[in-house]
Amino acid sequence: MIDDGHLVIFQDGEALRVRTRDGPARFLLVSGKPLHEPIAWWGPIVMNTRKEIEQAVEEFQSGTFIKGASAT
Repeated sequence: MIDDGHLVIFQDGEALRVRTRDGPARFLLVSGKPLHEPIAWWGPIVMNTRKEIEQAVEEFQSGTFIKGASAT
């Protein structure tokens, strides 16, 4: 039994069965191929190294974190 607000990490498998006790439920299922890379995590930012985290935080604070095509 998993309570609200908890994260569950499953091992390899082919199926998942979800059953609720009292009524409807909402959940997010994420799946992907493992990258086997180091993980550095700070708040909502996930990178591979602490140095990348520090750069991302600096960019976020300076307003340059979001990159892409310029607005026209």
